[in-house]
Amino acid sequence: MNRKKNDVTDAGLEELLSAAEDRRIPVPSGLGKDLSDMIDSMDAAEKILSSGRNPARRVMTYIMSAAAGIVLLLGIWTAVGTFRAPEDTFTDPEKAYAEVEKALLSISDKMKPALDKAQRAEYTIDKNSRLIQSLYDNK
Repeated sequence: MNRKKNDVTDAGLEELLSAAEDRRIPVPSGLGKDLSDMIDSMDAAEKILSSGRNPARRVMTYIMSAAAGIVLLLGIWTAVGTFRAPEDTFTDPEKAYAEVEKALLSISDKMKPALDKAQRAEYTIDKNSRLIQSLYDNK
């Protein structure tokens, strides 16, 4: 059934193609101009209908375009600022070493109170673990 349908469609297509290529069939004079005029009038009507249809959409398009431009400019400005050569580099290795040592000492000083608390917590946990273990061992 499907093959029969395709055969009919193919036959109809072949007839249309042969009719289009047949120069003996007269084409009305002015048909090309009439078709062109109709296409032009449809295009003009579409432009008229679409231009005044939704002014809010046009305003939003302008706003979104401006916002996209601003985001693009901010991105470029940020990228230029980010990829600059660092200004705080050292040429003298002794000064660089002194700054690294200073930074590490600062970090160490800030970590010391946390380490003290961790050691006290470890002592408390060990003490309680031994107590619990002794309770189980006595049974």
